Amino acid sequence: MAVGVLDAGQAALRRFWRPFAFIQLVAVALVVAYHLDPRVRDVCAALAAWKTAGGLPLAAATAAFAGGILPELAKLAAGRGRADLHGRAGEIAFNVAFFAFNGVVVDGLYRLEAHLFGDGTGATTVAAKVAFDQFVFTPPWLCLITALYLFRARGYSWTATRPALGAGFFRDRVLPLLVPDWLFWIPMVSVVYAFPLPLQFLLFILAAWSLILVVIAGGESGSGTLEA
Repeated sequence: MAVGVLDAGQAALRRFWRPFAFIQLVAVALVVAYHLDPRVRDVCAALAAWKTAGGLPLAAATAAFAGGILPELAKLAAGRGRADLHGRAGEIAFNVAFFAFNGVVVDGLYRLEAHLFGDGTGATTVAAKVAFDQFVFTPPWLCLITALYLFRARGYSWTATRPALGAGFFRDRVLPLLVPDWLFWIPMVSVVYAFPLPLQFLLFILAAWSLILVVIAGGESGSGTLEA
């Protein structure tokens, strides 16, 4: 059991470690630039004001666009997916709805963590938020995501989906996603939480969209290793 899970995580790491590392390095460079360059802080302040003014509707809209629409545009730009686009309207609508909901949930998570641990960006606060995010919130949320995409894959049939949700569901379906998820998102959310609260969600959206494009480029299907 453990060997199979580790094998799945190692396979994902071998396939995607370069883009994983690149996205993480870009995020670190952004943190450094934010602290060293007042021009970067000015741009970030404007984005933070925009995010604050938009509230949850903006969180839903930006997440839906980044997770549901932009990947389809990327496929079209790369000449992939054009032939069967009309046959995938339901799948695209599902993705848009899911990512809108996911955006609201993640934005709420960041607000909750600010309430629980404070809105500072010191090492202790960041570590507490990373631990809560990845080890308290992510496993059950990833279970729900996996079940939702399984439900879609089985024709939105509860009768067809229910047997797969029994014994072995977490071990066989969730853990193989959770391992590469941690490999990418533990470093990434450490960077995310180093920013002020209004910027955290925007950086999450940027990282999530970048990860989705990596999965598309790798020819993967399904929900991939998205955070929840």
